[in-house]
Amino acid sequence: MIYITGDTHGGVDMIKLSSMALEKSNYFLTANDHLIITGDFGFPFTPDDLKEYEKKKGEYSFWINWLKERPYKVLFVDGNHDNHDWWSTQPVTEMFGGKVQIHPHAKNVIHLMRGEIYEIEGKKFFTFGGAASTDKAYRTEGYSWWSAEEPSFKEIDRALNNLEAAGNKVDHIITHTLPERIIWEVPMFRRFNMSCRTAQFLDTVLERVEYDKWFCGHFHIDTEISRHRAFVLYNSVHELGDFDKILAGEMSMFRDD
Repeated sequence: MIYITGDTHGGVDMIKLSSMALEKSNYFLTANDHLIITGDFGFPFTPDDLKEYEKKKGEYSFWINWLKERPYKVLFVDGNHDNHDWWSTQPVTEMFGGKVQIHPHAKNVIHLMRGEIYEIEGKKFFTFGGAASTDKAYRTEGYSWWSAEEPSFKEIDRALNNLEAAGNKVDHIITHTLPERIIWEVPMFRRFNMSCRTAQFLDTVLERVEYDKWFCGHFHIDTEISRHRAFVLYNSVHELGDFDKILAGEMSMFRDD
């Protein structure tokens, strides 16, 4: 089965993936399952994480080893709080019919790259990570902020070509942020609507692509935008089939409800 959740931020928001939290929702993930994180994965984040990992200590070392022990595959798109410089040095291979990067410290952790289309458990997913940071002024370029958080024109071209080859039709879309048009439609999201090339590009995807559901993180809230069949995830974890029930009003975005 496929499960989807929001940002983890390098261990800050990992409690939702604890066995206790998942089992409370009657989720018992096995080797046949896939958990998708909608950006701001954060493993690793700063260069200090990697130095500590070499010494086998620190929060990063603890969490990446914890993830490595999960029986299921952890899939993620990148967000604006990810170490893009480090990921740019990692090998690219193929999986699920598209290009991926396998985490060198945890082979079951897989980066779903920008502009790819994957087939996972019989469903086609278009993925496009990245977003513009609203907290850039408080971070240091090359240490805790990277300009590659926003897409290159090459990544945008690849995305459009892949979508065209798929007939501009997929089952689901996984991104970190939302299309700019949707951000403007939702008042509580407008504070995020600084100049963001990613969100502007996603407007094109929204206009051209036929999809069933759209999933993202970034906004630190769990909510649905029914008119666009879009779901914003943060603290909740849901099995893919739950979202039809949420749209039908049979289930809440909040598992405790």
